[in-house]
Amino acid sequence: MHIHNKNQTPGQHQKRTLLYLLLILLLLFIISLFVGRYKISFVEIINTIKNLLLHNDIQSSNDWLVFFHIRLPRIILVMFVGSVLSITGATYQSVFRNPLASPSILGVSAGSAFGVALAILINEESLFDTYLLSFLLGLVAVLFTFFISVWSKVKGVTVLVLAGMAVTSFFNACVSLVQYLADPYEKLPNIVFWLMGSFNRAGWREVYISLFTMLPGIIILLILRWYLNVMSMGEEEALSMGINVRRMRILLIIVSTVMVAPTVAVAGQVSWIGLITPHIARYIIGANHRYMLPATCILGSVLLLIMDNIARTITPAEIPISIVTAFIGAPFFVYLLLRRRESGWNQ
Repeated sequence: MHIHNKNQTPGQHQKRTLLYLLLILLLLFIISLFVGRYKISFVEIINTIKNLLLHNDIQSSNDWLVFFHIRLPRIILVMFVGSVLSITGATYQSVFRNPLASPSILGVSAGSAFGVALAILINEESLFDTYLLSFLLGLVAVLFTFFISVWSKVKGVTVLVLAGMAVTSFFNACVSLVQYLADPYEKLPNIVFWLMGSFNRAGWREVYISLFTMLPGIIILLILRWYLNVMSMGEEEALSMGINVRRMRILLIIVSTVMVAPTVAVAGQVSWIGLITPHIARYIIGANHRYMLPATCILGSVLLLIMDNIARTITPAEIPISIVTAFIGAPFFVYLLLRRRESGWNQ
């Protein structure tokens, strides 16, 4: 059960919570611009922006180059990826009515990872091949998981997770095969480093791609959040309200997969965010998707920004982001499991 002031209606509490989350995200966004091993002068950045607005000639200082061409696109990309992984995690959990569902557990990430590894092996320079293979194999993976769980004679929520584990294991084996076949001096290091996840390749090109592939999906899921409310109550209830459950389920799975595949292509495999963020959002704002889905989006950006700041500052060399998310996400998920009665799934 989420916590709210007795003097507030649930709606007022949830809107105020969303506002606080937005303010936290804005503050963290500004702080993150100045966090890093290269110290940036705040005065220099303000003067450069002022000259740009006044159409004066500017001299490109190192501070401005790091600020505008490296740190700003990276932070925007981190926010996109955090939002997408979190909102798709919440969508999968509602569609399959399973609190353990996430892009990683259902095999989407592993399928997309195989697609990108294959693209690196075949033609590393082709961004189109990378995104196309990432999307197609991510979609194949989640459909395998879905159909195995449907065709299984065993009923219950755990069969979906087990099917996802099998599909994930299969596609991880495919990735291992690609690594075995890759050139050990040129292709293999690129595949291994990319698999561990990182935002150090982030640039404006990746941001533009994310804008056109991830943002429309976020908007679609936010528009469809009422259907998620109904579907999370059960198939019979959804049918009684006139919803074509099968079509809506397929639509939501395709939209989510279209969104997850680009995140794998630009940042590698980022684990745990898609699993834990929806649980945190349910705990603080409740299970109503009208508020929970936007909260999940914002929280995903906040959490991944914090973890990326840790990854790029805690040691002299940048730590792969998946290591940081696993170190923080796994213990936190155990904590959530121990407090499951308050996680929002019982509402």
